[in-house]
Amino acid sequence: MTIRGVALFLLIFALSAGAARAQSADDQFMALCKDQDIGRRIYGCTTLIDSKTEPPDTLAIAHLNRGNALSENGQYDPAIADYDQTIKLNPLSAEAFYRRGVALAKKDEFDRAIADEDNAIKLDPKNAKAFSNRGYAYSRKKDFDHAIEDFTQAIKLDANDGHTFALRANAYREKGQNDQAIQDCDQAIKLNSNDAYAYYIRGLAKQKKGDKSGSKADIARAKQLDPKVDQQQ
Repeated sequence: MTIRGVALFLLIFALSAGAARAQSADDQFMALCKDQDIGRRIYGCTTLIDSKTEPPDTLAIAHLNRGNALSENGQYDPAIADYDQTIKLNPLSAEAFYRRGVALAKKDEFDRAIADEDNAIKLDPKNAKAFSNRGYAYSRKKDFDHAIEDFTQAIKLDANDGHTFALRANAYREKGQNDQAIQDCDQAIKLNSNDAYAYYIRGLAKQKKGDKSGSKADIARAKQLDPKVDQQQ
């Protein structure tokens, strides 16, 4: 091999090694961006976003995952900003619409939350969580018929989500249908024996039916599991 050929080989090798190192770093940051720990997830996703070198599909994932971490941490406004970016990068992301709807509902922006869940459901008609969150938004708007309809559809799609049963129970209770409320709470507790909200709603429903001892026991159990359960909406 000529000197020129050796130099060219070394240059190609160096470039390949540099690209491999860059790819390895990207993989590490993406792994952090998908981590269960909120802090590591935010760090990994932020590093990818701030690099200004990632392709749109990677950026969409990074904004979505960082938004999820921020939302889990109660930082709903920056989470919504990340979901906005995800949707700009990928307008077909049902997950981003669903997650933004959840964050908006947490901010009591129920009409916007419903609109986002409408879009999520159009993109993914089998998204049980989108139906459940839309039902929650309707319930907070006191539109209990639509809420129950959405909770019922969510349960058809995923009968193992105990919290949706508890949410539907509350909608039934608000309509005065206490027997249905108690049945749903029974199912919620069967799926999750530590569901404080389900115990609390069942206690309120039993109270309306005149079951004072049963009501007292359920509400006491609920507050034992979560002292602030009566502040939940």
